[in-house]
Amino acid sequence: MQKNILIIGAGIAGCSLAHFLANTGWAVTLLEGQDNIAQGGSGNPVAAIYPKFMLNDQAYNDFMLKSFIFTTGWIEELKLDKNDYKFNGAIEILDQEYAHKLDINLSKKILDKKTFLSVMNPSILKKYNIDKNASGLLFHQGGWINPIALCRHLVNHSNIKTVTNQKVKSIEKLNLEWTLETDMKKKFMAHQVAICNAEYIHQFELTQHLQTDAFRGQINWVNQTSLEVPSIVSCDEGYLAPPIQKKHIFGATYAMNDFEEDIRLSDTRKNIASIKEIHQEFYKYCLKQESIDGRVSWRASTKDRKPYVGRVFNNDLFKKLRVRELAHADNLPWLEHLYVSSGFGSRGFTFAPYCSFVLANLINENLSREDKETLNYTNPERYRLRKMSLKKVASQIFQV
Repeated sequence: MQKNILIIGAGIAGCSLAHFLANTGWAVTLLEGQDNIAQGGSGNPVAAIYPKFMLNDQAYNDFMLKSFIFTTGWIEELKLDKNDYKFNGAIEILDQEYAHKLDINLSKKILDKKTFLSVMNPSILKKYNIDKNASGLLFHQGGWINPIALCRHLVNHSNIKTVTNQKVKSIEKLNLEWTLETDMKKKFMAHQVAICNAEYIHQFELTQHLQTDAFRGQINWVNQTSLEVPSIVSCDEGYLAPPIQKKHIFGATYAMNDFEEDIRLSDTRKNIASIKEIHQEFYKYCLKQESIDGRVSWRASTKDRKPYVGRVFNNDLFKKLRVRELAHADNLPWLEHLYVSSGFGSRGFTFAPYCSFVLANLINENLSREDKETLNYTNPERYRLRKMSLKKVASQIFQV
């Protein structure tokens, strides 16, 4: 097997995939359309990492738990600068009854629950400077990371070549090699390709059916104050990070398919309102500020909140096959040596590292049972198969 690959997109999905492949002997060329890596959704000054569970979606919760445990453990092993991450806890403020039900549900799947989470109580509220009437869950292994520092660390490898200012416009397979052409008329060739360019995944003919919505997100920050704000990441309608890089960072807004780049006063006000229940004093302080800095970026999200991770069909072969032929997983017309990783929404820094690890195992033809279960869940072709009433095969592309 020729171990060279082109990866399109140098956000957390592309950088983490490059890292895992480089560590297993691959020659990786990482192509980024902007002038540096981690400039899109991966370019915020902080990313909160904590597990956000659902009451009535067991499969999603399983995926969330695997991703969170993998990612936090992996980051701890990377030996980043201690100023660039901290997993000293994260609080999610929730309705008391909802938090209680989640606690019961999670007790069934987490062996050592006491080290994983606690239901909020007066001592926790006092310890972390959360307003006294709040309820919710404390995730002991949650925290935050500097996204740009992480991405830079991941691509600092002798097997990884990073090429910026090259927006890929076309992908074509000639003989046994993929050829990528950029808007600068440069061509790059390799035996394998992975598309990791977030909301732009559908720009190519081979993946145009993989629709995502681009969610505009604005975050804001103010210079560090003398206020005793929560010492860990705290999340309600929005989130408030502890002081990082001498800033209090909070956010974020969500607006679907809104491509306005400017910082909006209306969104700044929404972000301020979203932290009201976390810390009243800081909320009031922000209301008094004449101007507040911020940043806008976009996150790609799928309709069912599940990312696209894995292989895609050969469109020509797919059109020729009948429904009854597609009903068997062994007959699915996969396109060889082309992979996708996109649609992580606002959970990119929780989901993408784990999914990149699994995708690297697929590329290396070294899948575990758990890897197969994950790829069944994230199958990029699930919508096309379900549209043909092939729901079962859509979620069982690998036998486990």
